[in-house]
Amino acid sequence: MTTAIKDRSFKDSVIVLIVLLIGFQSFPIIKVGGVFKIYELLALILLFTEIAFIEKFKFANSVSLAACCFFVLSPIISYICSNLFLGYPSGFYYKYPDAASFKFNYYVFPFLQLIYMFFNFTAFNAISISKYIYDHFEVILKRIVLIGTFIAFCSLFALFVKDIIILLPSFIQNKTYYDFRSSGFSQEPSFYILYQAWICLIGWYTKPLFKTYSWYLIMAINVSSLLLTFSTAMFGFALILGSSVFLFKSPIRIKLGIIFVIAVLLLLGYIALLYFDLYPVFEYIFVSKLSGFFSIPETTTDSGSYRSYTSSIGIRIFKDHWLTGVGVGNSIYYMYIYEFKMGIREFGEMLSPGIFPQNSFSSVLADQGIVGGLSFLAFLGGALRKFWINKNKSRYNQMFLLGTLFNFLAMLSIAPTYSLYLWVFIALGLCFIKYFNVEQSNISGMASKLT
Repeated sequence: MTTAIKDRSFKDSVIVLIVLLIGFQSFPIIKVGGVFKIYELLALILLFTEIAFIEKFKFANSVSLAACCFFVLSPIISYICSNLFLGYPSGFYYKYPDAASFKFNYYVFPFLQLIYMFFNFTAFNAISISKYIYDHFEVILKRIVLIGTFIAFCSLFALFVKDIIILLPSFIQNKTYYDFRSSGFSQEPSFYILYQAWICLIGWYTKPLFKTYSWYLIMAINVSSLLLTFSTAMFGFALILGSSVFLFKSPIRIKLGIIFVIAVLLLLGYIALLYFDLYPVFEYIFVSKLSGFFSIPETTTDSGSYRSYTSSIGIRIFKDHWLTGVGVGNSIYYMYIYEFKMGIREFGEMLSPGIFPQNSFSSVLADQGIVGGLSFLAFLGGALRKFWINKNKSRYNQMFLLGTLFNFLAMLSIAPTYSLYLWVFIALGLCFIKYFNVEQSNISGMASKLT
């Protein structure tokens, strides 16, 4: 792998920019009816480039083939079936008369979701197959960390000093103000934590690429911003990091040492909560929200129970349209039907236009039915299998395995799946594995010839 980025084609430049700018989710953006992110514009350019030169197109690997089924074939099938058998959702517009706008136009919105799915696949496949990215892999990783650190610093500045971004005109930013939670350049902390967890992982595994004191400062900024998201997803991230001692090959003394350190940190954290009288806050943000998310909700008074509520509606939609679903993104037109059929005794947050099942798996089943659900599992399972069987070949493979496991957990509370930031780092990992294995095979072949 080289140490500088040079001599890249237009397509290489677009791919690299998508990877580097994936953290800019709510700033800068372009508002044209809805919110259009810079990296989405780049992915759209990439889609048209691939269409123009279709004869040069090729799949990265079997995972990309499964991704094609999920992002391309299944959406087309569900789109056609929803138009043929479900028709115009007049009840939605009767329920929400103000939704009769361009944003929720039934003839525009579903078609846009198809385009989103198509360029998600194009970007995913292009990153997975990019020899250019592999040849400059560590340079790109270092730049990812530096950009992530800049975003984390801006997030901390917004938290403790002033959020300057939110003062900018709304046509270039779509941020929500949080006075006690870090949210980066994302719309909310629950989205930001996925990106920031990847930044912390990549930062940890790229320590040799930085000067010692610079690395400590970078990690301090990024870990602080991660912790201050106060997201319940941190439980999942901590669980995955803790289990890493059993996933990878390491001496028993190191494993015991890591377990001891985790236990001490948990104890110190508990003492700090009691000392600073923060346990009630901790209980609300983590315990109540987490229990609400993983239980059958009877209220929607907190974000955990509300996510569980919308996810349950997604399953109900799937049961009624189990084969091909209602169409990618179209669950928003059917959520209201089940609003008062889910056993909710006390409503806090209510359904509104644009609300979909806030769980990737539930959302996929509702939108694409069993056809999309199976291709989704094949796609995710194939990626996870790749990282698992290659986990001990390189420290970067370990990094991508941990990040992908957290990706899966985060998708329990993140949807929809046409959000490109869900897939970029997984594609980056598949790219590394593809060419690293080829490189190691060539080295082994040369060594065998010499002997």
